Amino acid sequence: MYYIMNEVQNEVKTMRNKKSISFQIIITVIISFLALFLFFSILTTELYYRNVTDIMQESQQHSLTQLNESFDVFYQQIIYILIQLSGDTVLKQYLTKEPEDNFEYYQMQRYVHDFLQTYNGFFPNSNVHLILYGENGQTYTTYNETLYLEDTGILKEDFVKQAEKNHRRLGVSYFHSGLTPYTQNDDYMYFAHALYDPYRSRYYGTILVVIDESCFQNLYSDLIQDNNHFSVITEDGLIISDSKAEFLNSSDSTLLDIARKNSDGVLEYAGEKWIPSSIYNQYFDFYILQLTEYNAITSRVSPSILRILELCCFAQLLITVVLICLLQKITRPIHRLSVAMQNVSDRDLLSRPEKMNFTGCSEARLLGESFNEMFSKLEYYTKKLMQEQDARHAAELNSLQHQINPHFIYNTLASIRYLSMAGQREKVITGINSLTKLLRKTLGDIRETIPLEQELDLLQDYFQIQLLRYGDGIRLYLNVQETCLSAAVPKFFLQPLVENSIFHGFSTNTPCGSISIYATINGAILKLEIMDNGAGIPPDILMHIMDVSAKNNRNSLTKIGLKNIEDRIKMIYGPQYGLNIMSTPGYGTQVIIHLPLIYFEGEKCYEKSSEDSHH
Repeated sequence: MYYIMNEVQNEVKTMRNKKSISFQIIITVIISFLALFLFFSILTTELYYRNVTDIMQESQQHSLTQLNESFDVFYQQIIYILIQLSGDTVLKQYLTKEPEDNFEYYQMQRYVHDFLQTYNGFFPNSNVHLILYGENGQTYTTYNETLYLEDTGILKEDFVKQAEKNHRRLGVSYFHSGLTPYTQNDDYMYFAHALYDPYRSRYYGTILVVIDESCFQNLYSDLIQDNNHFSVITEDGLIISDSKAEFLNSSDSTLLDIARKNSDGVLEYAGEKWIPSSIYNQYFDFYILQLTEYNAITSRVSPSILRILELCCFAQLLITVVLICLLQKITRPIHRLSVAMQNVSDRDLLSRPEKMNFTGCSEARLLGESFNEMFSKLEYYTKKLMQEQDARHAAELNSLQHQINPHFIYNTLASIRYLSMAGQREKVITGINSLTKLLRKTLGDIRETIPLEQELDLLQDYFQIQLLRYGDGIRLYLNVQETCLSAAVPKFFLQPLVENSIFHGFSTNTPCGSISIYATINGAILKLEIMDNGAGIPPDILMHIMDVSAKNNRNSLTKIGLKNIEDRIKMIYGPQYGLNIMSTPGYGTQVIIHLPLIYFEGEKCYEKSSEDSHH
């Protein structure tokens, strides 16, 4: 640690200049680390609390789903009992028949009481009671007390009247006082169902299911904790069951809105933050809502977050100290290199300075080696660039000189004049139109490359003019795949090749033969073949056909034209592309050209890969 502190002190001394790279790097690193620390601290805390909230809501939703299933089972048990009681014929007799004497009355009460108690077994440890009232005025209950239902006035309540209007629906009263002297001071939930005789088309009794609120609370009592709150709320906002007794039989529109939305995240209610979860029960037509105190959850995880942040802060401080020490070894070679560069700034760039030796990291040594090699290679690349520029200039000059052969123009105009004097007006018009079209396309278009389809159009215009001089003895055949028509090729590069075939392959007096042009695609390569069945090229001339220095009167223009095409191809596409000329005296000549497959789309080009070509 003492060594590290000394290194830090030495580094601080060398950073007195605020413009030095050491000072700027250290300030940048410290500010970046502080910014990252603050950013990730806030982000980590926020994500941690959000994840805790999401996990809590998922856990609550899972618990509520199970709780909702318990409510469904509770409701289905009630419906099952009502169906069984409605379909019992013996019970129906006890609800319609008048007892003949007291003995029969007590016998009927005893039988029905025991019969109802068997169904009470569906609700163990629950305060649920059944009450039957028949058209004969008899009341039967599971209570151990005698009850006369008509004296309680409950038969006149709206929920009972609703059940009697439609025996397929249940009448519900969520809060109604008890009917017996023992229960009259407490409120209960009542479900009313009318007993209907379809054969007589009339009602013969009523069933009341009396449920204490504790039955609902027993379903979620195991889930109640100090930091959560359970409520069962109807669609009207009435709280019919709650983990806090003071909320019972009260209306709360805010809780109802929370239950309906069942939104994610944290919300405020009654001045506190809560994590809500709710679920709707379609049988009872109410919502089950669980609220968990947000602060109670976050208070448990906050110490863990603080511990993590403290460790991160200590790790950042340690890393910063280590970086300051390492920076000294990194910046010293760079400083030496800047001094060396400044020493040679006023010298001739092509003269090599003294060799510099650098130590330190591999990047610093690489900089030193690159610095030493830079000046040695600079002169080489400069000379090479000048040579390439000269070659490009010469190739472009030759290209401009051979785009339109002055002799060709002179001969064409002479042919047109001869045809005009001979009265062949249509050929004169054709020749002038072809020449005009050819001049317009070649002189007005400055592009290096054009689609092969346009190049073939230029060639056909040129060939039409040649036919004016030589007649129909020479035939031009184009065998080009349709996929090749949009490929990019050098502009006006086929004309010199066809011109060579006409001038040197056939007799100028009575030319007779054919010139064929083939275009195919092989992978990512465009292959062009120009073949004629003329006289061919002798081997001694073919050997020096591209050498423009070995001139002779007959073949000098041919060599310049072929060399021009060769240079243009290499300049545009690279040294691996060019011409390949094969010839056999007495059989003809074949020129093969390989170009990269590049397609035109509108005015733009794009190169076609070999995989795309296979597809």
